[in-house]
Amino acid sequence: MIHFKTKLIWYAFLVVLIFYGPKTIAQFSPKTVRVSFFNETLGLPSWKLTQLPIHPAFSVGTDLRVRSGKHWQKAWGVDFYYYYQQSLEHALMLDASYRLGYRLPFGLQANLHTALGYKHALLAGQKYELKNSTYQRVTHFGKAQANIKLGLGFEYPLSERYAITTDYKTMVVAPFGDRIIPFSIHTFLGVGLKINLRP
Repeated sequence: MIHFKTKLIWYAFLVVLIFYGPKTIAQFSPKTVRVSFFNETLGLPSWKLTQLPIHPAFSVGTDLRVRSGKHWQKAWGVDFYYYYQQSLEHALMLDASYRLGYRLPFGLQANLHTALGYKHALLAGQKYELKNSTYQRVTHFGKAQANIKLGLGFEYPLSERYAITTDYKTMVVAPFGDRIIPFSIHTFLGVGLKINLRP
């Protein structure tokens, strides 16, 4: 009897998957492609939007679900980031992102960005440890960290398919350092291109 119930549940699951699976996948298929170039800085946001030297950063992402009204737009997606800071690290990040936008009558859209994700930091130089009273080079495979991003941005459509974007984001990363400084703060200022896959 238990075997029959197990088969019945399995078949019911398959029927649901066959009839509702494609609809669910279609709801979460890529709606846009976003490509951006940033300058990353280590520090608090300030009235000086960016600081020298330039630390190049790149991101590519997509919106998997978009809900639009007359003025408001909500979008959920994923983003992949890479940045290089010569004196500190290389970093790879994968974020789940949310954007809330308000479109003005002349087309400009103001956006509030939030994201939560994983960061993998690789040291820019060599790592040494004290062993037997001497410092010896050791292998470093990177450090796993969590990151939270919050930012503001603008988006202006060039056509139904393309829009240019500019964003200013703050990122908090943990764990970082020792107990005195358990987190680090980064800022990103950049420009990008958004491509609507279904205009």
